[in-house]
Amino acid sequence: MKRIFTTNLIFLLLLNAVIKPIWIFAIDRNVQITLGAQEYGLFFTLFNFTLFFNFLLDFGITNFNNREISFHPNKISNQFFNIIIIKATLALLYIIISIAAAIMVGFNNEQIKLLILLSTNQILASFILFIRSNLNALHHFKADSILSVLDKLILIALISIYLWGDTNMQFNVYIFALCQTFSYVLALITSLWLLLKRYNIHININLSKTRIKQIVKEGFPFATLVLLMSLYSRLDTVFIERLSDKGALSAGVYAQAFRLFDAFNMYPFLFASLMLPVISRMLSEKKDISDMFRFNMIILIVPVIAVAVPTIIFDKPLMSILYKEHIEISAEVLKLLMGSFFFVALSYLFGTALTANGNIWLLCRISLFTLVVNILLSIILIPQIGVIGAGFVNLISNGIAAVLQWFFFTKTFRIKIDWVITFKIVIFIIATIIVSVIFFEKSNASILGYIGAILAILVLAFLSGLIKLKSMITLLKDSKGE
Repeated sequence: MKRIFTTNLIFLLLLNAVIKPIWIFAIDRNVQITLGAQEYGLFFTLFNFTLFFNFLLDFGITNFNNREISFHPNKISNQFFNIIIIKATLALLYIIISIAAAIMVGFNNEQIKLLILLSTNQILASFILFIRSNLNALHHFKADSILSVLDKLILIALISIYLWGDTNMQFNVYIFALCQTFSYVLALITSLWLLLKRYNIHININLSKTRIKQIVKEGFPFATLVLLMSLYSRLDTVFIERLSDKGALSAGVYAQAFRLFDAFNMYPFLFASLMLPVISRMLSEKKDISDMFRFNMIILIVPVIAVAVPTIIFDKPLMSILYKEHIEISAEVLKLLMGSFFFVALSYLFGTALTANGNIWLLCRISLFTLVVNILLSIILIPQIGVIGAGFVNLISNGIAAVLQWFFFTKTFRIKIDWVITFKIVIFIIATIIVSVIFFEKSNASILGYIGAILAILVLAFLSGLIKLKSMITLLKDSKGE
């Protein structure tokens, strides 16, 4: 299992390491610069607004389906089209409720038009994720990895034409959203082809009201969890636009720092997407996950620390390279978000294990408590200190969620704390801070110093024995023989 997990994680990361940074820093960043902080800030707010109702789109079905097919692969033939019907119905409900909520919040007609387009994109993305969940659960990890970047690859090509091509059409947020729609449609067609034709997976068109009701009932806890997590992780972005004095401009400034946070968050997110079916399969086979979990913890936490600490130290140089305006304040927000990034990674680690074990209602209770804290802090801090307040809300919320998930994980799985590894991680964090400061001073806060610090920290991880080079090489050699 370690070999399967590691080799597919490396393949997934290599794909995303090429495509996602191009999208985030070359395309999305230039889109924001072209549109301006205020117009992009509105787009950023509306985009995050569409995420609040994603639980309606999916109703927890994707996570439920991933875990279910991982446990019982033969269920895909009878379950697939039943879920498609459910998701189509939920998509209609999602559009209606999103528009109604937008009217209640006070968005104007032009904003609602853009919201409808972005909501359509969310529907397409939801169907793609569902199809990918089947490939992922059946351990077709490479196909799933390719699909994880396909829409962005198409979108990069389209947006590049508008940004740098010889076109007479003026670029705006509507063109940006329509390009996303086209990219999702092509990715959806490709994912269906892979599932039904390439892997010759037999699907029965066997619609059953009983089965549909059962899927909705079993998916409800997952839906509740998705809703609560979406709210506490994204609510701050909408509160900024609604509660701060500068509205959409403040949301645009926050988006500058959030872009790096979102980019780095790719690693734990992709990590968890592979970890869920692997741990689920092990639990279904009554295998002990303690050794696998400790292995996962190391290869997740070490890279997160190696990136988060230098980013905090090099906050202003990074922001000044990416943007021309609002550098000081976005750099301060970035520090807070990088602290939050560490807790988000821990949540992916412990939360995924609890999800695989079926402790969904427990995670819902944790998320509900975190959401209440998030809302209270947002109402207090954002009107007073704006985007900095939103950064604190993000940090505190994710910190609370991570600590609670860690506590209940240890209680549920009875995996004892490895104090040797814990001590090594603490020493590694201290060493990481020292290395980052040294590179910051010696390089005069240059981007080369930032890259050098990350590389030096990763070398330190191998030298300290946190990551064993020999074990990694053995895993890769074994995978070539398969």
